[in-house]
This record gives sequence, structure tokens and C-alpha cells, in this order.
Amino acid sequence: MKEKVEKYIDDLFIDIYETRQLLELKEEIGSNLLEKIKDFINDGYSENEAFNKATSDLGDMSELVEGLKKASEQKMYENMYKRQPLDKKHIIGYIVASAILLSGIMVSGITYFEVKDLLSTVGALMPFLIISVGLFVYFGLTQETKQNYGMKRKRAMGYSLATTVLLLGIFLTSLSYFAGVELSGVLGTLMVFVIPSAIVFIYLGLTEKRRSKVDWEKQWIEYYSDSKTMMIHGNISGALWVFAFGAIPLVGFKLGWKYAWIPFVVAIGGQLIIEAIFASIKK
Repeated sequence: MKEKVEKYIDDLFIDIYETRQLLELKEEIGSNLLEKIKDFINDGYSENEAFNKATSDLGDMSELVEGLKKASEQKMYENMYKRQPLDKKHIIGYIVASAILLSGIMVSGITYFEVKDLLSTVGALMPFLIISVGLFVYFGLTQETKQNYGMKRKRAMGYSLATTVLLLGIFLTSLSYFAGVELSGVLGTLMVFVIPSAIVFIYLGLTEKRRSKVDWEKQWIEYYSDSKTMMIHGNISGALWVFAFGAIPLVGFKLGWKYAWIPFVVAIGGQLIIEAIFASIKK
């Protein structure tokens, strides 16, 4: 029922640029609808009857939707061209993370010049690196940009902790490998860290809600809704990538495999040029 209510609300506010206020309004309407549906079910209505009765009690929301649509369009254009400033919390967070990383680089440099041992140098760097990467991930995900809203702190903390656990596992298994531990022991150590972090990443990824301020997928579909445009764009892009993949072995055998990456890079550049040309034509 929750999914049905969410779909109903999404359809109700379709084509409206999502702002933080709109997201909060949708959550409030959704929670109210779920409570009403639960009350109607307790009164003896079926799930479908309770849903229909709860939605009908909302009344005519066309005026509200139309007002939100006009306001959201203005907000969308403002956000597209307005630079999103960093708040003090994120500024301090990025500074602290950078300071930790720089401290680690200096400590590892001192360690290398003192002991002349690469493994000890890496060992001195890794604690600083792991902590700084975790902080960068957390503050990067919670930061609001022109394209995306900031992630909720608990979810961002989950990503950050999973990242630090994964990096710690890679570091410890690398130490075990270079210390001469058997491969089975190295893989066993790695699994202890990889499996929990992978579970967290999978869970967070599957339960992630859209944070984008613009529905890029919808815009992409609308852009290529014209069949002629789709056909021309697809034929040109397809021919470009067929040529690129065909040129890779040719370049490899003729000039050497160290140059085999050149056709791939050229194809990426060509694809960007194609997109720019089609965008200018559409405009």
C-alpha cells in the first residue's frame, strides 16, 4: 500500500521541479493518506475502497498543483544558473579531511626518508588516508549541489563507514600478502571486511531515493522522443563505436598494444561532439 500511495503522489505532482519544500509536502501528504487508509480499513473497508476514499477526501488539488508548478519552474531556472554555496559545516569538514590527508603524506614522507622501506611508508600513510577518504565521502554525499539534494546524514554515514571498512580490509590484506601469508589466509582476511561493506553498499543502493533536482531520465526520453532524431543519433553513434572497436586490434598489431587505447579515447571525444551537435540542433 505504501508503494501505491507513493506512486499516486508522484503522479499527482508530476512535471513539477522537486524542491526541498515539495519533498516535505509529498512526505506529509503520504503519511496522512496512509493514516487515513489504515483508519478506513479498521472501519471495515477493503484496501482498494480505503485507498479510493482517502484520495477522494483530499479534494481538488489542481489549484495547488498549478501554483507549485509555476513556482517550481522559476526555482528550477534559478538553481540551474545559481552557484550553490558551501555551508560552514562542509567547509570545516573538507578542511579537516584535507589536513588529515596532508598530515599523512608528510608523516609517510618522513617515514620513508628515515627507514627507506616502502611497506612502512604505506603503513604510515594508510590510517590518515582511510580517515580522510571517509570524511570526504560523508561531506560529499551530504553536500547540496545545483543538481542534487544532500543525502541524509545517517545514510551518508553508512556509505562513509562502509568505505573506510573496505579500505581498511584492502590495506590489511595487502600487508598480509607482502608479509608472506598464504593466499588462503589473505583471502580470508579480505572477506571479513569486504562482505560487510558490500552488504551495506547493496542495501543503501537498493533503498536509495532519487536526490536529483532535475529528472534527467525524463528529459532524455523527451529529447529523443522524435523517432527520426533517435534513428540518426543511433546510427552515427553506432558507426563511431563499431569503427573504434575495429580499430583497436588494428592499432595494436600495427603500432603496438601500448597504443591500443587511442581509438577508444577518440571515440569518446567523437561521442561528445555528436551530443553537442544534436544539443545545438535541438536548441
